[in-house]
Amino acid sequence: MKILVVEDNLDFAEALFECLTFEGYIVDVVTNGAAAWERAVITDYDLVLSDIELPQLDGISLCKKLRYHGYRLPIFLMTGLERDLPIILTNEANANAYFFKPFSFQKLLERIQSHCLCC
Repeated sequence: MKILVVEDNLDFAEALFECLTFEGYIVDVVTNGAAAWERAVITDYDLVLSDIELPQLDGISLCKKLRYHGYRLPIFLMTGLERDLPIILTNEANANAYFFKPFSFQKLLERIQSHCLCC
């Protein structure tokens, strides 16, 4: 299973990379929404895991753009923002899940497995 991680905090991106690769996932990491869009249109990912607050193209806009262009696979959003706003925005963007930072990597792995059983 191939996952695209979109995270501009390099320490957190590295932690996600290590956690996911340890579990056997193939992981690409980019640090902004524009790079994520470029990667997503040329690479077959099974899941996109994106921060909401990103340079160049925020995670909500990235999710909306992917959905508009037919991307149907799971998109998970992460945020450190206030709790109500991300829930509303995530639902509007048609994301499959959202996580409030900090979150348990075990919960992330469980959510990945439950959404990607067909992958």
